[in-house]
Amino acid sequence: MGFSIKEIKYKDKYLLFLTDPVKSGPRFSFRLKGKRVGTIPVVLKNVEPTPIYKLVNSRKGSSIHRITLDFDVKEYLQLLIKKNMIKSIKFTKERHLIRLYIDIFMYPQEPYLITFFTLKNTSDYNLVDFSMYFVFDFDVNGLEGYDNDYAGYDVENDIIYQYDMTKLYGGFSTISKPTHFESCLTKDLKIDNDKLNLSNTLYDSSGELSSALQLAYLTLPPEHSFQTAFVLSGGINKEELIQNVTEGKKQAFKYVQQVNRSINSKQRNEQNPAFIELNLKKSEGCT
Repeated sequence: MGFSIKEIKYKDKYLLFLTDPVKSGPRFSFRLKGKRVGTIPVVLKNVEPTPIYKLVNSRKGSSIHRITLDFDVKEYLQLLIKKNMIKSIKFTKERHLIRLYIDIFMYPQEPYLITFFTLKNTSDYNLVDFSMYFVFDFDVNGLEGYDNDYAGYDVENDIIYQYDMTKLYGGFSTISKPTHFESCLTKDLKIDNDKLNLSNTLYDSSGELSSALQLAYLTLPPEHSFQTAFVLSGGINKEELIQNVTEGKKQAFKYVQQVNRSINSKQRNEQNPAFIELNLKKSEGCT
């Protein structure tokens, strides 16, 4: 369960095509710090097995889609204990849920996709050295061009992108200034406790590539929030891509108040009873 992007088209041409769920979406890393647990490194993919991610509610509209998820710290730690990665912990009444709000804006008349991520630390733990990553395994021109993409990074606008010899471009940026970027062969992309920061390098040839941006934050104490949005678009040349993403970022700022009204509403934070049983089920992954 989590959030992933499987397919995206730009002017009827694929930018993402049948993408593996883990290869296009957000990721998180931080050190979980608390009196009873000590300090434990955490790296989360955009999809994690239930009940580590629990669905609170969701709403699909004609142009705006909203998803509310909880990251269950207790379930995550119990999994580590089961794998003998950490010592057994006696859990008491600490709050152990971290809430994630996802707001997706997809207007047919606009040439970009805007997605807000608001993470609120509703647990009793500190999230130290918090980082958020956005990863996309572009397949420019779909199956015909999935393994011959080139990568680039526009420093002025903080846009990372991929393109092929047809000059079709796909790329994205965030409304918060990225701290790191990377584009590499998809098979070589690594975000784990041994490599938490992206390399600030681009792959220097063509291939099946993934591109990523990282936003490194400091500490997220209880009741504090982190919010950003990414804008993804395409272009029939680099100039059009940059124009589309830049316009999308400007538009995203206009949605901030609307997003915050939604995440602070009672309706957005109510547990949908239909998902309670689903959240209790253990799964090996999410597709």
